[in-house]
Amino acid sequence: MTGLREQQKAQRRRQIEVAAAELFVEKGFADATIEEIARRAMVSAPTVYNYYGTKGDLLLALVARGEEGIAAHMPDFEARAAVEEPVDLVTAVIASNVRDTLSALSRELWGHVVAFVATSPDPEVAPKYLNTIAEGLAAAIESVLRAYQASGRVIDAVNARETAYMLTRLERIHFLNFVYLKSMTLEALEAAIAADVAVVMAGITRPAASGRA
Repeated sequence: MTGLREQQKAQRRRQIEVAAAELFVEKGFADATIEEIARRAMVSAPTVYNYYGTKGDLLLALVARGEEGIAAHMPDFEARAAVEEPVDLVTAVIASNVRDTLSALSRELWGHVVAFVATSPDPEVAPKYLNTIAEGLAAAIESVLRAYQASGRVIDAVNARETAYMLTRLERIHFLNFVYLKSMTLEALEAAIAADVAVVMAGITRPAASGRA
């Protein structure tokens, strides 16, 4: 019975989040109401409040949904480190996260996310948002870098965690450009990210045959 209840809760959450994403794009985050979201999701407004607390928390839950895939892919990324070039795999890790993010939230909805975070008077919103969008990707990149350090492909002295966060910040800058610049294509976004990754990785990667010399 407990398993069934959890499934029902997960289904209701999904219904609410789909309804919220649609209404935030259609009406804008500021104008969409919890009551409208509840009606579209076919639940009660108190249910929405019970699950998410505020409309802002619901928006951030959508952001978190887009970050779930990176953790699921991490074992695969670590395995690929044995056969792929470091620059190619790190680029692929970031590209995977970008695609997961956009599958959960449309480009238009990301505009509402950025506006909400920038204008919210709640001092806890921005740190929570930044943690949500950075932790998963940085952890995946760090894991891959450590795998390459173990095989001698990335220099031992490199701080894998700091490098991972630097690459994550670079990706987010390009992603914001993608949100703001409507003429920018997904291909252009991925190419810009790949160029930055290539510069960073060139300075910390050894040739395959050199080992730890």
